[in-house]
Amino acid sequence: MMRNILKLNKRDWIGLACWLLISILIGLLALPVMVGREIYQYKHYHLAKLELEDIVRYSVVILLGSIINYLILDSLL
Repeated sequence: MMRNILKLNKRDWIGLACWLLISILIGLLALPVMVGREIYQYKHYHLAKLELEDIVRYSVVILLGSIINYLILDSLL
């Protein structure tokens, strides 16, 4: 599983950039939205398995974006 987490294609890079931007804007609220989206995709498109690699990747990026969000809000307030 660890090797799959480190393999990134163009779609993965776009997803990482989008979730980083969203998490900078709304913080940790992006985490349940992302997990819900992954579950929706799994059920709606009848995928063979839930893409746990994507959930782990995006969770790390969302945590990073949430830290940036906190630092920005902390400096403004």
